[in-house]
This record gives sequence, C-alpha cells and structure tokens, in this order.
Amino acid sequence: MKQEAYQSTQRDYSIQALQRGMKVLDALLESRTPLSLEKICAYTGLPKSTAFRVVVNLLQGSYLTETENGYWLGLKMLRFGALVEEKLDLTQQARPFLLELRDHADETVHLAVLDDDLRVIYLEKLPTQQAVGLMMSRIGSTAPMYSTALGKAMAAFRPEDEIIGWVRRNGLEGLTEATITDEDTFLRELGEIRSRGYAVDNGEFEASVRCVAAPIRDRTGSVIAAVSISGPDSRMPVPLIGSSMAMQVVETAQGISHALGYG
Repeated sequence: MKQEAYQSTQRDYSIQALQRGMKVLDALLESRTPLSLEKICAYTGLPKSTAFRVVVNLLQGSYLTETENGYWLGLKMLRFGALVEEKLDLTQQARPFLLELRDHADETVHLAVLDDDLRVIYLEKLPTQQAVGLMMSRIGSTAPMYSTALGKAMAAFRPEDEIIGWVRRNGLEGLTEATITDEDTFLRELGEIRSRGYAVDNGEFEASVRCVAAPIRDRTGSVIAAVSISGPDSRMPVPLIGSSMAMQVVETAQGISHALGYG
C-alpha cells in the first residue's frame, strides 16, 4: 500500500510539474517576446521559487533559452514549431490530390510520415462512402513500419543500416499470417519496392485489409511521406502489383512531390 501511495504521489507530482511547464510556455507564446522571471510569475501566477525551478528545468531540456531580455523559446520548441508547420504544409499541399484519388478509386486514402522510431503516423485519412469494415487507422495514430504499405514505401528509401538496426532492436512480430517476420525476406521486399516504386500490404497489418502505397519526395528528392489506397480483400485488385490502382497511387505521389518542388 505504501508503494502504491508513493507511486500515486509521484504521478501527481509529474502531472503538476508538466502543467506548470505548460503555463510558462503558454505565457511566452502569448507575450511573443522574452519574459523576465518576474513577468513569468505575473503571467502564470506561480510563486517565484516555483517559477524558477520550472524555468531551470525547461532551460536544461532546451525548451527555453536565456537572452539579454529574459527567457525565450529554445531550440527544441523552435524545432517543434518547424515540424508542425512542415506537416501542415504537406497535408495542405497533398489534400487536393488525395481527394481526387479517393473519388477516383472509391476506396480509403491515407497520407502518412515516419517518426524517429520508424513508426507510421497518419496525417490524413479520407474514407470512402463504401463500407470498409474494421480499419484501425486514425489521424494522429501510429502503425508499424514493417507490416504496412505506407511504412514499407518510406522505409525502402532509408539507409539499409538504419533499417537493419531497427529490425534487430525491435524484431518483426507476426501481426497476421501474412506479416513478413524474417529479416532477409523483409530486406528483399524493400529492394523490390525501390525497384518498382511502390509497396503493397496483402493483409500484413490487418488480415482483411489490403493496401498499396507510394513514396512522396520533397524538393531535395528525399522521401518524406507516403500516400496509399486501402480497402477490403473483396474490392482490391488481385494482384495489387502491376494493377491500375497501383499506378494511380504512384501518379498521385508524383503529383504531390511535384507540388512540393520535386522534379
């Protein structure tokens, strides 16, 4: 019981510390200028000693920086802002192409990126009017890289050493009977994706759902995202490789890439 009470107290303290940190960051965002410790206290209502501890922690984490005019948003916050702006711009640029693809294929369309741990993050999902059944994807949710067409379409263009390192740290768990769980087989699959320019998922993440995805490049030629069509077995082409649907996805990815300045 004492251990549980201690853990509960620690959780409460962590939540309280997080809330105080957010108060300080909100104050800076609202002021749009550096703030002295006294002004931070005035904005947040925090006691000076508490505000000082919060500021020190934020400085140590590079969330704040100290200037001659007071405390201001640090490098990490600026990187967050740039990342959000980048993803918003990508989604806005891609949306007309995604809508056209969804309406033409009459199946669900996704836009996604990879995070630092090589997990797929869904930025956009445009469902079809047709019934799809269970599909786990949600905007903001994540999915495995190795068992999704979106993930494989992006991973294929990452350095092989990075992919091998990830596989050996994390393994390839069999999510369905079709999931690739062997390292060599998976690496060969990525090589084939690089050659043909798109990836397929034949029920590797969700047994009843198949998917085809193609990579999106930025103006430098780097693969930064992927677009896909997903649907139930009963409505997807057999095989997906070489299908007109696959070509539609590739053309859409090329269109988005061009809008982002590639080619």
